[in-house]
Amino acid sequence: MAPGAGAMADDASAQGFPPTARRVVAVVNPVTRRNAAVISDLLRRGAPSGVDVQVRLTRGPGDAVHQAREASTGADLVVAVGGDGTVADVATALHGTGLPLGIVPAGSTNIVARDLGIPTNPRDAIALLFGVHHHATIDVGLCGERCFLHMAGAGFDSRLFAAANPALKRRVGWLAYLPPAARGLRLPPTRFTIVTDGETVEVGASLVLVANGASIITPGLALYPGIRKDDGHLDVLIFAASGLLGTTRLLGRLVTRSLVHSPDVLRLSARRVQLTAEPPLPVQLDGDVVEQTPVTFGIAPSALRVVVPGR
Repeated sequence: MAPGAGAMADDASAQGFPPTARRVVAVVNPVTRRNAAVISDLLRRGAPSGVDVQVRLTRGPGDAVHQAREASTGADLVVAVGGDGTVADVATALHGTGLPLGIVPAGSTNIVARDLGIPTNPRDAIALLFGVHHHATIDVGLCGERCFLHMAGAGFDSRLFAAANPALKRRVGWLAYLPPAARGLRLPPTRFTIVTDGETVEVGASLVLVANGASIITPGLALYPGIRKDDGHLDVLIFAASGLLGTTRLLGRLVTRSLVHSPDVLRLSARRVQLTAEPPLPVQLDGDVVEQTPVTFGIAPSALRVVVPGR
């Protein structure tokens, strides 16, 4: 079974690339870690005979939403080529349309694709798109007009993403987050007000995560048990520990997969989450900082079909 596939609902009728499909649109981030031109060429050459592959290069942050929305009319498949942020942008345009999303991972972490079991090698990911596969039906996290498929957050992680050097990210991947992470350990906790389906919690914390997926960095590093992409709700994880000692203790719990036993972690579940911070904080959606507190999160259950490996 592919990693992560057991937590999704499969569309049993989708056994591969439909023979009637004639148009595929690839929304490509040209500044990904991988060579966008090479991937675009691989997509064209990998498509079945008679299938037109149109490549659209994004022009800046958020442009993938516009490109995917414009391309979705008349397309049989829309493919996101880039990192988690690009995938989330394309999902923002596609969710609720019924049009399937394909992913060719080309970012620094690619946790959305890896969590779904999609190959990280572009050739293999493209072979999956045009070969035998299934459609996983997943929930979509909402924040304003934007979507996230895996995780949103405010605090330590959003500050880290905001401070990471983009050029370094393209060269070394997730290791680029280590310098800002070291600086972030010295910051004091933030006062959060969190309203989940009408219940209010006020707490001092270093980080609040709103999760649709369970893992960070790699699918094997699960934050908390029981978090799924197809259960119809969001999981809120509140990390009350701060400072070097508290963070070190939490990291130890994370590595040993025992955060569930930590007195410094509170878990809530909800369909609607309102998050306020004092002072205000940046908010990241699947690794891209695109909002600022106060924000409201929601969930669109079973709103997106994604091409994933067969069982």
